[in-house]
Amino acid sequence: MTADVGSAIDCTARPVDAALWLARAFTAGRRLAVRAPGAPDHAHHVAVEFVHPVVAGTRPLAAAVAPSEAAAAGSTDVTLVIGESGDSTGPAVAADIFISGDQADISIVRSYHLLWELVQVALEHPGLVGSAGAAGGDSTGFLYPFLDAAEDDEASLREALRASADAKRDESDRLASESLESNRGPLESAGAAIGRAARSGGRVLTMGNGGSATDAARLARMLRSHGVAAESLSTDYAVATALANDLGAERIFSRQLDAFGQPGGVLVGCSTSGASRNLLAAFDRAAAMDMTTVGLSGYGGGSFTGHPSVDHSLVVQSMSVHRIQEAQAALMSALCERAAGALAATGQASEAAP
Repeated sequence: MTADVGSAIDCTARPVDAALWLARAFTAGRRLAVRAPGAPDHAHHVAVEFVHPVVAGTRPLAAAVAPSEAAAAGSTDVTLVIGESGDSTGPAVAADIFISGDQADISIVRSYHLLWELVQVALEHPGLVGSAGAAGGDSTGFLYPFLDAAEDDEASLREALRASADAKRDESDRLASESLESNRGPLESAGAAIGRAARSGGRVLTMGNGGSATDAARLARMLRSHGVAAESLSTDYAVATALANDLGAERIFSRQLDAFGQPGGVLVGCSTSGASRNLLAAFDRAAAMDMTTVGLSGYGGGSFTGHPSVDHSLVVQSMSVHRIQEAQAALMSALCERAAGALAATGQASEAAP
């Protein structure tokens, strides 16, 4: 079902077209295969969004990361390509829908968040997407109650979805700007701490659960691109599942610190709620090992705020999981820039010393 290169739908420029197209593919029994060459964290984030919905009342949909960046999708799959595989003119490989890498990281994240949100709404209109009898009993009507009257009118549904997408983009931009301003101090101090650690040979370890696990992996990837040694504790499925099975989910990160953590290193935890027990346990373990800790959280900070083992707290003031993660994407980019600046400044100071 994968289209030719030139006919793929741009999810950023045409979110409604992409969402309705994908909703119809799902109701036809298709699976979404996601590729993100050079940025597998983005692909994994999309997969977990669709398979494990973050909003109560929505149903899981079949989505998976493509077996490899070069592997072809199955004949019954539809393909979403993200990032480095293309630019603003389209993907460099065959795809049905795409998200260009020729834009800011927050825009990439927002594009696939909007895709998920609009697909879920479209599926509640079986008369328009062909899902009559397949919709189940779930409903996202509480998210978009004004759309209920659009069942038989695709033009009205499209207009309502377009207006909603525009409003969410505006909200995302506003929240990102506010978060960068309100976290200016912690961003500077956390960036300086990462720069000092990197200069002295320390390593940054990141962690998170679910979508935040992919955000943690993305942060590690971005830090490496700035010359900072960084690894995510969330990416090794064998280690994570072994620890969860034998010791419990609460210890999947703290146990890894026993193996990989070192004094002088930095541990960064990503969470939308700021309440994940396994992250809090890891922060406590990191503090005991003389590591610097950084927490990114939403919902006003949750348990991260004021926790004695969290040295630097970056907080997003929102109750929306998607908008929180988008603002956190902006904070991560700013943190990487400050860490790189601190690393360069520390190096210059060292070279200038007698």
